[in-house]
Amino acid sequence: MRIVAVDYGEKRCGIAIGEKIPSEVLTVDKTKVLNYLQQCDAHVIVVGIPFSMTGRYSKQTFECIGFAEKLMKKLQKKVFLVDERLSSKMFQNRKHVDSLSAVEIFERFVSNGSGIYSFEEPQTVPDEVVEEVSKQPGKLLIAHLSDVRLCRENCVVFQKEPYYAYLFHKKGCRVERDERFLEDLAPFDIIVTWKGSIEFKRFLSPGGKMVCL
Repeated sequence: MRIVAVDYGEKRCGIAIGEKIPSEVLTVDKTKVLNYLQQCDAHVIVVGIPFSMTGRYSKQTFECIGFAEKLMKKLQKKVFLVDERLSSKMFQNRKHVDSLSAVEIFERFVSNGSGIYSFEEPQTVPDEVVEEVSKQPGKLLIAHLSDVRLCRENCVVFQKEPYYAYLFHKKGCRVERDERFLEDLAPFDIIVTWKGSIEFKRFLSPGGKMVCL
């Protein structure tokens, strides 16, 4: 299985190509990377996504996910996302930092450890739930769900899957992936989540409503 790992940068993209280990490593101008990847005979493309050091989403996180989504749609290839925290800092002040980071992303994917995410279709919720949530006033928390139809004004999303988080981000929602950062945003007047996710009840305002699917 031929793998192409990409370290997506502001000006350049590091590329690592191989099967079990990288056999070719290079740097490509950001404006030319899509054309280059179209010519690669790759079975799988792996894109590094940078979370903040505290594990939060950032503008750069969503830019990288948007780039990966574009590759998936344009190239019709299987695309994965890999947490690349620390990969660039590991090689700071060294030559060819972009390509070295791509090698690190490649190796993290091949090792099949944690921090590897795929693109999956969002799971829709019943139409009546979407309608119910849209009619509820106040501040809304959407937790663990992926149906962006739930979005409305004054909405916060808790979502650990990067692609789903990106979809909510595109809708203008604030998205968090660590419950600690919900403390400052609470209380919420309505929380919609899966059954069993009772840990979010502590963020509910007095008289607020929990909708559990």
